[in-house]
Amino acid sequence: MKKVLLVLIVALISQLSFAQAPKFGYVYDDYVMINLKEIKDLQNEITTKREELTKQLEAKGQVYQEKYALYQQSLKNIANVTTESLNAALKEVQDLKKEADEFQANADVELQTLIRNKYNDIRAKVDDATKKVAAEKGYKFVFRRNADANNRESTPILLYANDNGRDNLSDAIIIKMGSTPPKPQTPAPAASTPAAKKPAPKKS
Repeated sequence: MKKVLLVLIVALISQLSFAQAPKFGYVYDDYVMINLKEIKDLQNEITTKREELTKQLEAKGQVYQEKYALYQQSLKNIANVTTESLNAALKEVQDLKKEADEFQANADVELQTLIRNKYNDIRAKVDDATKKVAAEKGYKFVFRRNADANNRESTPILLYANDNGRDNLSDAIIIKMGSTPPKPQTPAPAASTPAAKKPAPKKS
């Protein structure tokens, strides 16, 4: 009787220990980011903004080149140009050059600010989605596991996981963010070996 009771107690403790064991999940952080629609939209927005700023800068540069050419022409005909008009032309050229330089500097800052703010906003949404997915699936701990360990940290957070992807929350987070994860690639079927032809029977 004592032996049976002991076995039951051990079994009960084992079940309780198993039931209380925390679940550990992981996320391919870089995989999630590159497959988000918001990241792709941001890339398109950056491209459009960069092209817009480039066109504006080129337009300012064109005006500067034209005014500078007129100023150079005035220097060649300096005998027919007053000092006041020459100084005014020089100041206009200098102001245009300064304006173009300032525009380029401000454009660089504007673009960097856009990228930083939008990326940080997406990053915060991913973190929030990770927490929600983990809570829904009952995970107490979620680790970062990047395909490229040097992407965001010097060493990977998770070195190995032998779970056949069961605890990989990456696709679930992408879906939670309103995007569609890429379809898993299926290996190409192996080429079949043609059957060897049987020799024709000899004629008797």
